Amino acid sequence: MNENQFLLHDHHKSILLKAERASFYLQGEIIEAFSESNEVYYLFFYKYHFLAAVKAKKLRRKSFIENAFKKGIVFEAPHPLINVLHSSNPPYKMVSYQQLLKKLEKNYTPQEKAFILTFFESFFPKKELFNEINSLFFEYRRNGQLLQGYQIIRILMDFAPNHSLVKQLSNDMLFNKYTDLYNQSSEKLLTKDLLFAEKTLFAQKENEASFEQLIVLLKKESRWVDQCALRIDKLIRIPSTDHYTSLLTLLKKHLNDNETVLILERLASQLPDFLPLQQNLFEKYIKASNIEKALKMMETYHFQLSSSQVQAIGNILEQIDSTKHSFQPEMLKVLLQSYITYFPDKAENMLTKCVSTLFKDHELDFIKEWLQPFNEKHQNLQIVEKIDMMQKLSNDLDQMQTLGEMYVEFGQFEKAIECFSWEMELTPANTKPIKWLSKIYRDMGMNQEADAFRELCIDMQKRA
Repeated sequence: MNENQFLLHDHHKSILLKAERASFYLQGEIIEAFSESNEVYYLFFYKYHFLAAVKAKKLRRKSFIENAFKKGIVFEAPHPLINVLHSSNPPYKMVSYQQLLKKLEKNYTPQEKAFILTFFESFFPKKELFNEINSLFFEYRRNGQLLQGYQIIRILMDFAPNHSLVKQLSNDMLFNKYTDLYNQSSEKLLTKDLLFAEKTLFAQKENEASFEQLIVLLKKESRWVDQCALRIDKLIRIPSTDHYTSLLTLLKKHLNDNETVLILERLASQLPDFLPLQQNLFEKYIKASNIEKALKMMETYHFQLSSSQVQAIGNILEQIDSTKHSFQPEMLKVLLQSYITYFPDKAENMLTKCVSTLFKDHELDFIKEWLQPFNEKHQNLQIVEKIDMMQKLSNDLDQMQTLGEMYVEFGQFEKAIECFSWEMELTPANTKPIKWLSKIYRDMGMNQEADAFRELCIDMQKRA
């Protein structure tokens, strides 16, 4: 089971789910996931704490969940922020409406309970949800707690704006002073009704002042995941060094290098022209020894490398298995020319390694031409002499044995097998190519073929 999958427990059975995407919206987070039979489930969270999992049948239009995926900040899975969300909450369990009510009653304020209930409009009868929220209002009114009661009314105004009772209550003169307070979006709301304040600031997050106020609110509640989501969203809409620096600070504090790179890669695909991000991602590729991606970025952005970066990439090339990697030849040439300028004594070793890599996708003529600029600047390179010799041998059927041995030297087993097979046909009494074929197949892990050539060699020697 990979990090994108998790189990949902439903009574006596477990359902394997795969996360598809997640929305970060107001204080809630929702993961959309699919079962192996392609059924849709939604996992609801409140400030990162798991609330309930529900199976989707039909989603109501203009419901909380629809707004969450239209107006919220949505990430496609796999994504580190989704992983953070679901990895800290299992086990996940399906719950009934009554179980949800008990959970909310135990863990949340009446205002939070009322707000959270609006999440489930598409999954539980709206009438039951409305009555439960409404009962909280009347309890406050009976106790003379008018502000707390009006906070519930504001939740109902979003949840059921056309309900006759909601219209009546929202126009009740008893609440006039609170109506004015809310309509003015006064600073006092930041302390008196955090639910409403966050909703208002989130809706106005494109405004710089509202965005910063929202960040302050999230910091006070230590909601770093929401901060990351907001900063990612902000950076996509308004790329700037300040926004990017703030995001990097958060990522460095809370995520490891691999998780940070995954987020930066997603952003890089959306912000191809934002060079601070591309440069930072490039540096992380170098640090992680991801030479293929680093070279690809060099090809796209034509980065001017510092001497330390050239040395770092050169050190990576020295250590990698050249038979398992492929590089863009011209970019590899540019990099090597820079590296060898700093470290001319390493020219022979580095060029030999890179030629081994080029052999995977290119023939001798191409490699000889590729080496030409190095041959002009660095005299008596053995690798150049070897390639020249191999090119000459390739046109002489009497030299297949020697050519095959040279291919083995570069780790080109398939090409070597072809040469030794030719030698077998041309000199059927010669056991030397057969021994080489047995050795090559053994090195390739093809023991059955290796044993067959070994037996053939032994049989030929007995008959000699």
